[in-house]
Amino acid sequence: MTSRSVPIIVLAAAVALATSGLMAAVEEIPAHRQKQIREAAPEKPGVAPKKQRSVLVWCTPAHLYEKDPHKGYCIPYGACAIKTLGEKTGAFKATVSDDLAVMLPESLKTFDAIVLNNASGPWITPSDEAMEKLKTHGDKAAVEELLRKSFLDFVKNGGGIAAYHFAIGANRHWPEFREMLGATFWGHPWNEEIGVKVEEPDHPLVAAFGGKDFRLADEIFQYNVPYSRENLRVLLSIDTAKTNMEVKFINRKDNDFALAWVKPYGKGRIFYTSFGHRTELYWNPSILRFYLDAIQFAAGDLDAPAAPRAKKIQGP
Repeated sequence: MTSRSVPIIVLAAAVALATSGLMAAVEEIPAHRQKQIREAAPEKPGVAPKKQRSVLVWCTPAHLYEKDPHKGYCIPYGACAIKTLGEKTGAFKATVSDDLAVMLPESLKTFDAIVLNNASGPWITPSDEAMEKLKTHGDKAAVEELLRKSFLDFVKNGGGIAAYHFAIGANRHWPEFREMLGATFWGHPWNEEIGVKVEEPDHPLVAAFGGKDFRLADEIFQYNVPYSRENLRVLLSIDTAKTNMEVKFINRKDNDFALAWVKPYGKGRIFYTSFGHRTELYWNPSILRFYLDAIQFAAGDLDAPAAPRAKKIQGP
């Protein structure tokens, strides 16, 4: 058996396991919640796919999942919601995985987009268990280097990323990862209802909100470097005039609290939103439409401006 044949076998096994249902590390949510999600999901995609699309739904690997703050919570709910969006609307086929072998180049080239489903921790670093499958590529340091390059090349060469909530807290040891996403996690001062400003009402990725500001309860983050509007196109932000600004641990002094943005990365497309902590968001019709549009954007079907816009726009 050649060294190149092993990754292909590993990939086949990983994809077969993923497509047969959720990976072992991700729990199945209660049936009545699955029903709520399916009923709340859009009937059809925002735009017709240009071709059959394949989306990788990436979850926290098993060796990190036991200590993941979202275990049994928004990760399994998010996985169910994303799979349901693809199945119900026909916009894409979702493969849910927590197996690092799926990040090999041979695997990633089969996907149009990756959804970072609240995946956190240093997941790009292979565990001892993962190395049993990946050791043909070298030692742990060599494998991590390969996986980092594979992931970034996927995006630079035209792939897409849709990242939700604590996905931005992952891989703190990997500078290129945070540069790609556009910011780092800097705490969550709010876990309550806030005012949300739609900064660019006509942007296709905020169509779910009808161009109007709204209110939403969730665990809300603030962001640190490399966050800068010089590098991002912010779509949603906290309306500070309609939000409790007396909460503790607000670090930013400029009142610039983005909630969703897009940006280019090479030839690829990046979408990120803070939303995705509370489970009830996953049967909120507007949020599901928002997620679906983001995935279609990441996959290359929904055209939307992504060029940075430095100036803050005050929506309607």
